[in-house]
Amino acid sequence: MRTSTINYYEKNANLLINRYESADVSEVQILLLQTFTNKSKLLEIGCGSGRDASFMIRNNYDVIAIDGSQNMIEEAKKIHPELSEKLLHKTLPNDLYFSISFDGIYSIATLMHLSKNDLEKTISRIYDLLNQNGKFLMSVSLFRDDINQNGFDEKGRFFLVLNFDEWIKLCENIGFKILDKKTNKDGLNRDGIEWLTLVAQK
Repeated sequence: MRTSTINYYEKNANLLINRYESADVSEVQILLLQTFTNKSKLLEIGCGSGRDASFMIRNNYDVIAIDGSQNMIEEAKKIHPELSEKLLHKTLPNDLYFSISFDGIYSIATLMHLSKNDLEKTISRIYDLLNQNGKFLMSVSLFRDDINQNGFDEKGRFFLVLNFDEWIKLCENIGFKILDKKTNKDGLNRDGIEWLTLVAQK
């Protein structure tokens, strides 16, 4: 992930935490419960405030969560102390290695920060980390009106822009079977941002 993107989250972690906690992600959280079998061993990529990891643990899932920002992890531990032993600092794609495999992996609002080359490496690693028939859920921004022609917003964050079919093809090329796909509006009510959520299976 690009340094300028990580730096934004490092510098603004304490401000972003409350914002992420207030976002309406009820649709995605319902889909998480529908996608993964209860008590599954899950990996969350890009945990941010810990909102979704905490939600899944409360619903009887075994979750390990990672984030590329050490400061976000520290802030997440403050508001979700139940995650204190569950959060790891890892950057994509190079640090995405574990000695165990997972029943499911999910990533909400993270993978679009990667270059296409790094995204392909990351999704390939996700595929390898899943148990046979394991599931992968990702939510990424499909359209944004707040970025320039090079994919950067005014805060220095990079966003990869791919269309609906390109996201699907990228996953299928790695070996995933697409089980579900949907677009949804922004959880923070920003008019110029649309999201794509994909559910795939190894």
